Amino acid sequence: MTVRRRGRPPGGGNPPEHARELLLRAAERSFARRGYRASTMQVIAREAGYTRAVIYRHFATRGELLDALVVRVAGRRMAEIATRLEPPHRPGALVTEALVIVATEVGQDPLLRVISEHTDDGNVAALIARSATLSAVLAGHFEIAFQQAGNHLRDGLRPGDAARFVLSTALGLLLGLIPGVHDAEQVRRYVRVFVLPALLADPPPAGPVFTAPR
Repeated sequence: MTVRRRGRPPGGGNPPEHARELLLRAAERSFARRGYRASTMQVIAREAGYTRAVIYRHFATRGELLDALVVRVAGRRMAEIATRLEPPHRPGALVTEALVIVATEVGQDPLLRVISEHTDDGNVAALIARSATLSAVLAGHFEIAFQQAGNHLRDGLRPGDAARFVLSTALGLLLGLIPGVHDAEQVRRYVRVFVLPALLADPPPAGPVFTAPR
């Protein structure tokens, strides 16, 4: 006869994926309420109803937890973008508006900014770029869109290459390398004049970019 010990079983009795989800939710709540420094592994574990030993079973280091949190938050943002830009958007409009949202919304996400401010690079772009998982997810979203674009793409341009180019552009926008990056209309002008000609068989005509059209 096996005698069951008192208290929670290892992992709180939840399947590993469910426990991991509860820990990530708790981490989001803790960062929002307490900030970066006060959100220790022990505090997050307690917030989720687990012990410190359990959180380390799922995330070997705090850095691993932060990476998973960044993937979660940015992935959710990309899902929101996909929902807002469902067909019948043409490829040019889809790329333009997706990059506008990345520049003006993703880069301003409160949780991503809190985490990024405590990294060596101190910016959201570096936070996203250093995650191979997240970069692959983001590129995958764009690649699917380009696969559906058909003959709208430049002749010979592979959807995967187009997706990587757009991801690189998105990271450049998040770094703030482009003047007026927080101005949605300026980002639209930049994308139409400099980005879409590299992607589309029939790009829009050029026009003023860094000054408002008169």
